[in-house]
This record gives sequence, C-alpha cells and structure tokens, in this order.
Amino acid sequence: MRLKESEILERLRQEIEVEPGQVIDSGKYAPLIIKRVEQDVLLSEGLRADAIIDFCVVDGPCFKALVEIKNVSTPKEISLAVNQLSTFINRLNDKEIIPLTIVPYMRREQAYKLQQNGISWIDLCGNMMIKVGGKIYIERSGKKNQFPDTAPIKKIFEGTSSLVSRALLLKKELFRSFYEVVDFINQRGVDITLSTISKVISSLEEELLITKIDSGIVVNNREKLLDKLVEGYRTYTERNENKTYTFAIDESQINILFFSEVDCASCGFYAAKHKELATTDRITIYVKSINEARKVFERSRVEFKPDTEFGQLDLIETRNPCVWFNLQGKPDYSVVDDIELYLEMMIDTPRGPKIAEILKERILKGQSNG
Repeated sequence: MRLKESEILERLRQEIEVEPGQVIDSGKYAPLIIKRVEQDVLLSEGLRADAIIDFCVVDGPCFKALVEIKNVSTPKEISLAVNQLSTFINRLNDKEIIPLTIVPYMRREQAYKLQQNGISWIDLCGNMMIKVGGKIYIERSGKKNQFPDTAPIKKIFEGTSSLVSRALLLKKELFRSFYEVVDFINQRGVDITLSTISKVISSLEEELLITKIDSGIVVNNREKLLDKLVEGYRTYTERNENKTYTFAIDESQINILFFSEVDCASCGFYAAKHKELATTDRITIYVKSINEARKVFERSRVEFKPDTEFGQLDLIETRNPCVWFNLQGKPDYSVVDDIELYLEMMIDTPRGPKIAEILKERILKGQSNG
C-alpha cells in the first residue's frame, strides 16, 4: 500500500530531524538536517501547504522550505506539485523560502521536470536535489527504489492490458466511454473486461499519456504511447519465450493452414512480405497449438518433416492475446496487424527497425489497419 502524506513526513523526520544535544552522524541525508516542522500551514486566501520545514546544513547555513508531499511521483502528481508550489511561492513573495517536494521515490524524468521548474526535492530512499540560491547545492541520486508500489506501471503495456493502448492508437475517433473500448477490442478477436479497461485507463491518465474530457479519451502523445508499448513488448518477450518448430515444406502448400480450423497468423518478415514491406524466403507463422497444426498437415497429406537446419517454415506456438488481436487479411489468410508487426520489427535487429519506421509513420498518422 502507498504511504499516506503524514506517514511520508514522519519517516523523513525520523531520519534527519535532530533533537537539541543530539550527536549528528553520517546518515543517508547528511549533511542535511531538520530543525523544525510545521504541518498543514494556512498561507493566504484559503491556500494550504502540507508543511513548512526549517532545514540546516551541518556546520553551514539554514533555509526554510515550503513543502508539498506526494505519495507517488507519477507525471500527473509531479505536475500538480509544480503548479501548487509555483502558486504558493508567487502568493507568498518570500525570497527566503524555497519550494520543495517530498515523495517516497523520485523517478528520474520527474526529477528533471522539478529541476527545470526550480523546485527542490527529497525522497525517502536517500535521493535528493536541494538548491538554495547561490548558498547551497546538494544532489544525491542512485539509491534504489524501496517502495515498489511507486514504480512506473509496466504491465499495462504487456499482454491483454496492452490492448487498451493499441486500441487508442488504432481508432481515429475518440472513444466516448470505457464500454466503447471494450467493444472495440472484443470485436477484434480478444476478450477483455471492463475492470481491466478501467484500471489501464486510470494508469495511463496518471502517466499523462491520455486525458479524459467530456467528448472522450484523448491520447496526449501518440509517439510516447507507442514507445511504451515497445518497452512492454520487449520485457514480455524476454520473460516469455515461445516454442518454435521448424519444418521443410513447399510454400505453395502453406495456404492449407489458412483455410483450416487452426488459429494461425503470419508474423515477422513473412508478415512484412504480405504487407509488401520486405522479401523473405522464410515462412513464419504463429499458431495457438502445434498439435492442431500437425493434424492439419497429416489430414491434407502434405509432405513435411521437421528440419531445424534447412527447413524454411517456422511455427511459433503462442497464446499471447496480442498476436490474435485485430488480425488482417481474412478470410484468404491471416497476418498480424501493423502495431504487432511494428513491435516485432523493433526488436528484430538489424533489418527490423527499418521496416518498423514505415509502420510507425502509418500508426502515428492514424493510417494503420484498425
């Protein structure tokens, strides 16, 4: 569970507050110490700050900080902190006080955003950036996140959850409700629940990747959302290795698979060949069941044999729902859609990224096959 604001402040106080007569040792926040804390401070015109803290540097100067506490350093929460602190500082018009954010763990991108806006910060892991005019500058980074619940949510870009982001990139018009997202995905070959949609949309909003407005769900940055899908796809594939079976077979006979009851889809460079983006002699196909594929070959009396050395047919067994989402080419054949192929090409070096660039342009312009 995430810490409450009061718990975050209390933990910080326990680490670096110094009582009169106490001997100062070399803690993780040294040389910074707290001298006094005032919580829930009424500033002016009804504005309240989480705290005002008097800090000192051991054997050095002291300074006062106006503090906003956030229990997570998502882009949304840090943007709120920037806006709040900027408003507070402007209203106070006190050059002796600095704006400061305290979080359990500060993510690198958000630390940079705070620095750009002239706001100092501290996290409970021992990282910090404190700047007070030309008098004090303390920067410490590299301490690992001790609060996993505050880490960026990666699994929303993996498996079934990633289909929400894919749907947002595929549909040209805005989704007006969560129900429309559910219908869009379910009509394209994969079952997803309203609960999953709600959780993913909420997380995407925290990351400022989307915005919910009265007319629907707006993607704020299509390219960044696509980049996040690449990260999730790479992580997922590294963790889940599919089984590949290689056979020797005549390419002219491969259509037997497409007209059978076996779930299958062209992928990789073979899919790129179908989309007229590449040429290849290899036939690469996803199947849900290798045993079902074997039975189709046997019933059709197609001559094939396992051949890992010279075989040109690779059957990749997978039940990853993303593969079966939004398949193209039916009923004549089945091929993975542009986003799935883009993700495959991005991690298939050195040739893949060149094809991925063509697909990326289609996707970002909303010209993909949604």
